Amino acid sequence: MSLPLLFLGSATGVAALIDLLALQREPTLQSELSLSAPLLFGFAAGLALFSADQVQWRFRWQRLSLRIAYPLAMVACAIALDALTLPIGAALIIGPIAAVLLAMMLMRNADARDEADYLTS
Repeated sequence: MSLPLLFLGSATGVAALIDLLALQREPTLQSELSLSAPLLFGFAAGLALFSADQVQWRFRWQRLSLRIAYPLAMVACAIALDALTLPIGAALIIGPIAAVLLAMMLMRNADARDEADYLTS
């Protein structure tokens, strides 16, 4: 469930870093970062949809409603928003934290998958 949100945070941080280092002539932390909301939320919706099988749902209503509603909410954000504007300083704070959490989550998932493969062999 957190994969799409961590992706959004990580992508925001990378975009802020690129904007700060390469695109601005006089970089400042107070300047605004404008991101393509349809692109970001579209990818997040895809991640939510394709990773829903990996979530261990506790209740049947979660499997039925959240599995569909969560990606649809992100698609609605992609359609409703044209651009997402954030201060570069905030994006530089959010981005690394989200990237570290995303890396930890992916490493934990890989370890669990390796352990499951070892136990079934």
